[in-house]
Amino acid sequence: MQRQCENAKELAEFLRDMGVGLTVNYPGLPESPYYELASRQLDGGYGAIITVRTGSREKAFEIINTLKLPYILSNIGDTKTLVLHPASTIAVHLSKEDQLQSGVYEDLIRISVGIEDIEDLKTDFEAAIRAAQ
Repeated sequence: MQRQCENAKELAEFLRDMGVGLTVNYPGLPESPYYELASRQLDGGYGAIITVRTGSREKAFEIINTLKLPYILSNIGDTKTLVLHPASTIAVHLSKEDQLQSGVYEDLIRISVGIEDIEDLKTDFEAAIRAAQ
């Protein structure tokens, strides 16, 4: 879990700093509205889940389908990095209004970060995101 949390924080910072219009949500980022609460309540890490808004549903799917390392699965907490499009998978049964109230958007990707080499993950995500630009 420690490695997953370390990788998630580093990947979240990397994605945020890419400068390509992504909106990154991770409680370990100081700009997160949950940062102070997470800093007080979480001991040793901020978790392994990152969400990224890409700007469009099409771009989200293009990124997901271009990634080589992560598996497209709805699980979380695996040692392997997993990605999915929540609006068309785990939240598909919700109305659009309920999805929005739950923070599920058409352009959202959920990433459950694993223990792979962080440089490999960053390279893979960068290539997929740049390909979708």
